[in-house]
Amino acid sequence: MISAILVAALLQSAAINGQRDKFISCLEGAEASAKAQKMAPEAVEAHLRQTCAAQEASFTASLIAFDLKNKVPRKQAAADAKMQIDDFVSGTVAHYKKMLTLSERG
Repeated sequence: MISAILVAALLQSAAINGQRDKFISCLEGAEASAKAQKMAPEAVEAHLRQTCAAQEASFTASLIAFDLKNKVPRKQAAADAKMQIDDFVSGTVAHYKKMLTLSERG
């Protein structure tokens, strides 16, 4: 019984990790695209969210499903997922701005 629970938890965790990796990979690609286009820093967040909308939705759904299976209320699960997504996006935006600052110093 316990081993079945552990296997189920590992499979759920693996699903989340896969979705997280796809989302991060998309953000990195979108950041590189923004850099190549010399996109203004204030436009980068919208670019990231638009480019990675499908991966964001899949990752969000995985996070919420995992929390729901662990008896977290839906409202809290959705808020937690949004916070994680926002952290990844804001971190990528901050990295983009830092890269711009460093490249301007040349």
